[in-house]
Amino acid sequence: MNVTLLADGLGFTEGPICLPDNRMAVVSMSRGSVIVLERDGSDVAEHRVGGGPNGLALGPDGEFYVAQNGGIWAAHAAAEPGIQVIRDGEVSYLARGMGAPNDLAFGPDGRLWVTDSREQVDFSRLERALPGRVWAVDIDSGEAELQLEGPVFVNGIAFDGDRLYLTETVSGQVSKYDVTQGHTIDRANVYTVTDGHPDGLAIDGAGRLWVATTSGDRIDIVGPGGALEASHRLPAGSMPTNICCGPTGSGEFYVTAAGAGAVLRLGGCADHQ
Repeated sequence: MNVTLLADGLGFTEGPICLPDNRMAVVSMSRGSVIVLERDGSDVAEHRVGGGPNGLALGPDGEFYVAQNGGIWAAHAAAEPGIQVIRDGEVSYLARGMGAPNDLAFGPDGRLWVTDSREQVDFSRLERALPGRVWAVDIDSGEAELQLEGPVFVNGIAFDGDRLYLTETVSGQVSKYDVTQGHTIDRANVYTVTDGHPDGLAIDGAGRLWVATTSGDRIDIVGPGGALEASHRLPAGSMPTNICCGPTGSGEFYVTAAGAGAVLRLGGCADHQ
């Protein structure tokens, strides 16, 4: 696997997604923006959403859905926490009433599932920490249904069919839930990150989990059964926050490296797509 720099100077980056035209989009929490990038890393567009945009998902009609944490982390301004929508360049709110939305992904029921970390956690006083939440949001009505409450600092989210995967940053656990009739059941711990803390994750075509470890400067690849298959080191100080699969057949993954204010391209990964 080779690691190359796609773009830098982006600030505290998160939430990478590949777009149908092979461009990509990321959020910059420190700039309060969603940034669209060409394949060569050049900026195509920047959408100002304010606060701290934390996660990003692409809607069925090409809209951007943004997990807006309100400016609680790595931001220079405040905004109302919730889920924002960028449609035809215009920014609006789909859902409000959340603490600090972190990441989001579309579920098998067509709803937008959102992790809500709720607060900036003091790792030295975890007994005072609020339990994290997961919401499922109807993108037509904006109605948000509480799905889970419990793990402190619930963070990354991804679906593999009817299986929901979450990262729990404080405990280091990656957990799995079955989703049936729009509700979560049967939690199981899949993997526990050591020497680092899990943030975002992606799932490849073989069902492997690619877990970004923020304080570990690496990507852990975890098999469907929970075994660690590989760890790929990134440059020191990268602080990888999230990861997404590249275009089908490209053998690429993209990592937002917040510590470097950059997006990294992982190449030579064809066996994992």
